[in-house]
Amino acid sequence: MDYAGGTVVNINAGTEALVTCLVLGKRVGFGTENMAPNNLVYSVIGASLLWVGWFGFNAGSAVTAGYNAGMAAAATAIATAAAAIAWIAAAWMVRQTPSVLGMISGAVA
Repeated sequence: MDYAGGTVVNINAGTEALVTCLVLGKRVGFGTENMAPNNLVYSVIGASLLWVGWFGFNAGSAVTAGYNAGMAAAATAIATAAAAIAWIAAAWMVRQTPSVLGMISGAVA
């Protein structure tokens, strides 16, 4: 079941991102310069706002405070938290350097 039109939104966004990447090419300095954000606090705030926004979009798409909205909210929380933890675990296993930036990258991904 396509809940809240997610398939249409994600296919369009993914196609647009692929075309943009193909047209623009690699970033200048990619692979040679540090591309970490210059303000980690703002990155965490942005990821947190995005996470809260997902609750409004996913649970709010049920247009009622019932079973479907509750399940959408639970799935949103569990999937995002699991992705953040998985990213941290992978960074710990591969590089032994888990980070907050990695955690929010996993949550958003």
